[in-house]
Amino acid sequence: MAMERFTRLVLLASALESLPGIVLAGEPFVPSWIKNDPTAKTVAIEIVADWNQVERFRRGNIRTDIIDFNGYWGGNLTIIVPAAWTVQLEFINGSSSFRHSLMVTRVYAQSEMPVKLTAEDAIWGAYTDPPEGIKLNERRQLNFVAKDVGNYFLACARQTHLMDGHWIYFEVRDDLKQAVAIVDESKFPQEQPPGRP
Repeated sequence: MAMERFTRLVLLASALESLPGIVLAGEPFVPSWIKNDPTAKTVAIEIVADWNQVERFRRGNIRTDIIDFNGYWGGNLTIIVPAAWTVQLEFINGSSSFRHSLMVTRVYAQSEMPVKLTAEDAIWGAYTDPPEGIKLNERRQLNFVAKDVGNYFLACARQTHLMDGHWIYFEVRDDLKQAVAIVDESKFPQEQPPGRP
């Protein structure tokens, strides 16, 4: 009986994963790089492009073809912020070899992702200047109000980077008391170095 129940659960989980729009994710948490100020309705978020690049190479060139934000890529992390809060986003290019940028965009299906993003693609005017990327170890700050409830991307606008997986989800919700993050374990392979805690 227990084995039969287990088998049914495995089949259900497998079926849910195959449905478009169904996300199996972990529990919400507040990582070290998100600082909430509920009184001021403000959240400070620090995002580093290619955060764990050195660790990936140390582990034998794991995932060297993918670039990341704080160790996450291709939608395996969602940052969720309360609606109407001010977001102060500190962006750092931690790459040892590429320019990177950061932009809030609409959600794109893989088949419709543009080769590169422009300033006109930015939601709320939130993008680092220049969109084609800042130099290695440079920093930029984005300040914007999360005005509209909905789902968005935080994406690199540099040529082909969005298509190559250099994006994570960004969501604005009405029902939150603080900003949180959720890791989608089904999109984060176990052999990968962990994302930024």
